[in-house]
Amino acid sequence: MQAKIARVQLDIDYLCPNCYLHFRLTNAEIPRDKYLNQNCPACKELLNISPIFFEVKATVPLERVRDDEDSLRAIKALQAQGYAKKEAQARVRAVRRDRMGISELIREAVTHEQPA
Repeated sequence: MQAKIARVQLDIDYLCPNCYLHFRLTNAEIPRDKYLNQNCPACKELLNISPIFFEVKATVPLERVRDDEDSLRAIKALQAQGYAKKEAQARVRAVRRDRMGISELIREAVTHEQPA
């Protein structure tokens, strides 16, 4: 089961260029759409604070590749020739195309160059 983001808690520290005071804006105070004009808490200098936007992308787990009957038979044939199961699967999946016969699939899988 995939967990979902429920809440993002963010604090950003800013520096006043006039008096060098560090001050903090928290989650709801941080501008997200438009610029914010705020006075420095110490020297009362008017500061222009840029909006900040974070894009969060959730990665979707890849679905397992389901081999059809021809692919399974080609993998077994390569295993019979001495290939390890994972290597045979990788070779067959790399060259597999629609409407490909078993003999052609085996031939291309055997001659397929694996990346180093």
